[in-house]
Amino acid sequence: MNSYTNLYANTLMKRLLLPVAIALVLAFGLVLSAQDAGLVLRTSVTYNTQKATLPLSGDQRRQADELSREAQQASQAGKYGDALRSLHHGLAVMRNVAWTPAFEFASSLQGKLDHAIVEPGGQVTVTLTPLYASARAADLKLSGSLVLVPVSKDGPGEKPLGGAVAVAAAAVPFTTRVALPETPAGDYTVEIRLAADGDPPAAIARAAFVKNLALHIDTLAESVGKLRARLAKAPKKDGLASAEYALALFERADAGDFNPARVNFREEFGAANVILGALEAGKEPFAGKRGDSRRAYRSAVDNTLQPYRLFIPESYDAAKPGPLLVALHGMGGDENSLFDSYANGLLKREAERVGFLVVCPKGRDSASMYRGAAEQDVLDAMADVERTYHVDAARIYLMGHSMGGYGTWSIAMDHPDIFAALGPISGGGAPAGMIKIRHIPAYVVHGDDDRTVPVAQSRNMVEAGKKAGAEIVYVEVPGGSHVSVAAPAFGAMLDFFARQKRAEHQ
Repeated sequence: MNSYTNLYANTLMKRLLLPVAIALVLAFGLVLSAQDAGLVLRTSVTYNTQKATLPLSGDQRRQADELSREAQQASQAGKYGDALRSLHHGLAVMRNVAWTPAFEFASSLQGKLDHAIVEPGGQVTVTLTPLYASARAADLKLSGSLVLVPVSKDGPGEKPLGGAVAVAAAAVPFTTRVALPETPAGDYTVEIRLAADGDPPAAIARAAFVKNLALHIDTLAESVGKLRARLAKAPKKDGLASAEYALALFERADAGDFNPARVNFREEFGAANVILGALEAGKEPFAGKRGDSRRAYRSAVDNTLQPYRLFIPESYDAAKPGPLLVALHGMGGDENSLFDSYANGLLKREAERVGFLVVCPKGRDSASMYRGAAEQDVLDAMADVERTYHVDAARIYLMGHSMGGYGTWSIAMDHPDIFAALGPISGGGAPAGMIKIRHIPAYVVHGDDDRTVPVAQSRNMVEAGKKAGAEIVYVEVPGGSHVSVAAPAFGAMLDFFARQKRAEHQ
């Protein structure tokens, strides 16, 4: 997804931003299990956030509204490429960028590497694929170059990868194979720098013409091979899935599913080998384990490995039942988001303070809305934790931010007998369903200046809940944005949870 505002907004869009209510999903007629539909949904979130944030003229707003309607119609017809074209056009209008054939074509291109983890001196294949057709650019050709750029400012300088390239609209997908220079191990970006007529793009249009592809250079092949061989011989016991997931994590990163810079693979391989050593010795692999770790289970839905992050406080005592907090990430995030991206691990520190175990499920793709198999993933991650740890069934709590806030409401409504309290942040849901969970106390947080999920979404849920007789603490933060209200709410929310036990209801 391109950056359409400033760098800060771009980071939030990629990591945290979530849908503008379930109503938005219905308006776009999306099937969220479809990759193209999910991309349209994520782009539409950027679109609506920008429309609510930027100072637009009347003409800009009229064009943005019309292009939004075109995108909705295309989505409802299953024409996701056409929907993306309209959304990208509207984003350009709102930024005062001319929608030229070159900009339209460049905006459509999505880059990918055949491998995002490569041995030093190896080779990679770079591909540019259009997300939508661009008839106006049928005869257009963009010039370009590929450059290896270190992520660290202390790394080696940027180095060219091959010579100049030409990307013709009539001959996409575009593919080229390049040799990497001998360079120190570390994290890099392959930048594909495109230009129309040889002229560098203006700064405001640069995001469309420069594609950044994450690359990790390291000598990991031997470690991967040894782990793969050991896994093939490992006992089929509880804990094996978490060891297997270290290899699956490597494969996902190598395929470009996420930035490999986010994971220390040597540490993950080391943790997997420790698990395998325990299993081979007939021991419990997680005995005495405290703190933060990556875990996984094999889903009965489709036999895939599904990950989760787990935090065990130092105060955990296996002889006593302990409270469990289930924390749901937002769109564009995964099982790592709530531990890594909010105030440098604040949720773990607060959980340590109150003595909570915390499980963060992945929930399938990043635009799942925690429906279907994604909802089952949440329940399965909880069950996997309960197989290993002594969890108090009367003290299981559910919270989440934005899409996770939606998931908090919807999963509780689908399973009203599980949770002792709820904590949706910057979310929303179906007010009519509040009658089902009127017995579950809730701590609800929303900013009144949320440009992504309107504050009315939480207000409506709170009003319906109170009419149904629910105990609800509602914290509406004056001037609070979609993201800014989340981390500051963790401490008070967990204190609220600590006072709650599951209530029986009729």
